Amino acid sequence: MKQLVLTYFMWAYQPHFRIQMEDRAKQALAALGANIEVKALLVGVRLPEIAKDHFVCIEPEDGEWNIAAFKDVHRRAGEIFTTHPDQHIIFLGDERSMLDKPENIRAKSVQEAIEEVLSRIDSDRGTRSFCGVPVRLGNFHVAPILQVAQLDIDTFPRLVNPIQFKERNSTTGIVQALISHLLAEASDNLDTKEPGRFFNSFDSECSGLLRKAGQTLCNAIPLALKDFMLRRVFEDLNKISELRYEGGETLGTIIFAPTNLPSLNCDVALLQPIALGSHKLVRKVVEISDKQLGCICQGGEGIVGFGSLQNFGDTPIFRAVFTGHYRWALYVNDTLLMNCAFGVPSVPQSRLTFETFFSNIPRVLPGLTLEQGKALWDAVSAAMDQRHGTMLVVSDAASSEAQRLRSQAIAIEPIKLSSALVARISGIDGAILVDRDCNCHAIGVILDGIATNTGDPSRGARYNSALRYIESSLAPAVCLVVSEDGYVNMVPTLRHQIKKQDIEYHVELLKTLTSDNYHSTRSWLDEHRFYLTSEQCDVVNTELTRIKDEPQEVGEIRLITPVFNPDPEMNESYYLDEFSQE
Repeated sequence: MKQLVLTYFMWAYQPHFRIQMEDRAKQALAALGANIEVKALLVGVRLPEIAKDHFVCIEPEDGEWNIAAFKDVHRRAGEIFTTHPDQHIIFLGDERSMLDKPENIRAKSVQEAIEEVLSRIDSDRGTRSFCGVPVRLGNFHVAPILQVAQLDIDTFPRLVNPIQFKERNSTTGIVQALISHLLAEASDNLDTKEPGRFFNSFDSECSGLLRKAGQTLCNAIPLALKDFMLRRVFEDLNKISELRYEGGETLGTIIFAPTNLPSLNCDVALLQPIALGSHKLVRKVVEISDKQLGCICQGGEGIVGFGSLQNFGDTPIFRAVFTGHYRWALYVNDTLLMNCAFGVPSVPQSRLTFETFFSNIPRVLPGLTLEQGKALWDAVSAAMDQRHGTMLVVSDAASSEAQRLRSQAIAIEPIKLSSALVARISGIDGAILVDRDCNCHAIGVILDGIATNTGDPSRGARYNSALRYIESSLAPAVCLVVSEDGYVNMVPTLRHQIKKQDIEYHVELLKTLTSDNYHSTRSWLDEHRFYLTSEQCDVVNTELTRIKDEPQEVGEIRLITPVFNPDPEMNESYYLDEFSQE
């Protein structure tokens, strides 16, 4: 029977653990709404008291990481350990802590040495690597690592810098907070007996992990206010948003402002502050506030009055904006950091970019010129800059649709849209109907359409009406649903374009691989199966069958991959081509 041989052996189930760790990270990030590629890595650094064994081991050893990059980590960790500032700490009267101190310093030293290497790798590859706390396992300190593309993580809103107060640092965003908890979870699981031996090493439920990430992000608020007496902010905001006042849903704002902030206007001061934990009373006073006039919270005392901010300046000012029953959003200055619904946070939808817009619209409206596309983009940009939601429908049948829908629209003489005009006409309910030349034919349009299976009851009326209209439209059309926060849903949203040669490369690569080293290629193809042609699907299925039929060692993981079938919606337009901004 074929033996699974690991050159850089740390413990028997290290491939199993890493695969489960990576799958857990993918599931949690997807649940957060951050559908980005993430890779898991394990680095083991030999214990100082062990004389025989590799100085450093990595998992996977046959992947894209080169163990040579980590060759100096063992020596460097020893240097850091010798001069580590924690060596001077004395825990008076705490014998247990003094006994644990050398091991804790060693783990920190190993982590710091690994992070130095990861920093160089990230600089070369354009990635962002996060290293968890190393755990003593067998002859090694083993550190869990998660890596994402820097461009991917930069798409999500975040603080410019961590907030610091009394040697404590905040996280910078909800994605970063979630990754830190994923790594903490991985370190905890590494500290169990035979980690990775069983398939349930990691919990399949994600909402608890997401709530922890939300708590961590909200912990930046007391740091910004320099007041550790302000506690349980995340839990309190959830509870306040859950309560109804006289049957109404929660709408209003809480401004977390430091004392003596020059730009803060306090219009009404309370004689007795209201603690944030007094949920019913806070919910009552939130009813007075709106997007301009907010309840002012200046720390552990709670709500001290009502007021507004003239400008934010360089000071990070957090605001909790309640948007409905059990729904609220966290802002820092004008940046939306996260949404929260029914106690579970999610990342804000990425603001529509020029690149995404131009990747989608010429495929929906064939023959669209660059000049036409730029004019439409200017209109969309103007709509995103407004402080209210709207819809922009681009249809090749705009003129006839304006007539058909005249009983539920305001038809106008066609006029070329300008940014100023968009700002005016987007102020009323209903959609703006334009043709591909950006000529407006109707405003205040109430869209029609038959019910569709693609509807989403968790989304708003605008989004679902856009889905119904687009699926019922006989002419090529695009609907851009702009939220009050300036974020846009593009209906239809096509899959992103990729390089044709990337598919061809991975299909050919699979032919050369075995069960020892096919995992990363199999995962890549599985994630990109939509783009494969019928012939490529046949090749992949044949090669996966070949690998599945190889002799298998007891305990070896062979992932069962669903059969590859060509997607009927796939066509050449999903490959990157010449349509781009010049």
